[in-house]
Amino acid sequence: MPAEGGVMMVRAKDDIYRMADLKGKKIGLSKSMNQIKNDWWRIQEHQGIELMLRMNGMTMDDIELVEFPYADDWYNLLEIMKTTLELSIDLWLTRDHKRDLAFRPLETALETGIIDAMYMQTKPLQQVSEATGKFAAIEDLSRYPDWPLQVANIPAAITCTDVMAKEHPELAVTFMKGMIRAGRWANQNKHAAAEILDQQTFYRDVEATYQGIRDVDLVPNLSPLNIAAVKIGKDFMFSHGYIKNDFDVNEWAAPEFLEQAARELLEEEWKKRSTAKLPQTAGTLASGGRMG
Repeated sequence: MPAEGGVMMVRAKDDIYRMADLKGKKIGLSKSMNQIKNDWWRIQEHQGIELMLRMNGMTMDDIELVEFPYADDWYNLLEIMKTTLELSIDLWLTRDHKRDLAFRPLETALETGIIDAMYMQTKPLQQVSEATGKFAAIEDLSRYPDWPLQVANIPAAITCTDVMAKEHPELAVTFMKGMIRAGRWANQNKHAAAEILDQQTFYRDVEATYQGIRDVDLVPNLSPLNIAAVKIGKDFMFSHGYIKNDFDVNEWAAPEFLEQAARELLEEEWKKRSTAKLPQTAGTLASGGRMG
């Protein structure tokens, strides 16, 4: 599991070097005013702050949590919604996201002294902020060996609506086939993948993006570890009121789409290889027939 649990950032010029130095200080917590999306940034900030305090023998009672509402509306601005785009990634590329403070809404508050610290992801956002020379990290969850401390940011889940799953499962399978193909290619071509991903990640540059994905399996999976990590995140959201209804993560996960996608890709590869090597295309792998 990638280690990007999060860092606690302070002003580099301040006499703050440990979490204990934040006792009685103000830590920012963003609040999206966008009603059509979930407040993922806030949730990870909240969870990460609690984890850092706990790892340092502190609780929320030791600090002052300061909420900062922000518009977070560029996803659904009318002028963007009317724009014709060939690829969905083009919407993301309309913004200079590495430098756009709309993606780091607490940074100005920290710089101007309204708050004394803010949470952000280990490495990606951290690198961009530290590059200004104005901020420094005093705690980093990625340095701890226990994987549950990384769950504030991962795993990245691929989801679809229940309507799509029930009425158009073939679309979900087609999408997953594309994700598997892309993941396999990226695993085999990490440097080339970093060149592409750097256009939408928050890492400092291409090399930093490469370092971030170098040891990561980019093919989607529903491993027991990933399911357990999702449950930790779900439990936090439910216990803190970010979602209203509890649910069983194992029942919510839908492995059938990934399984079908992997099976179809295997069948396609088998057909391609058998066509090239045999006088006639062999039957499907699941046919049970014998060759020879």
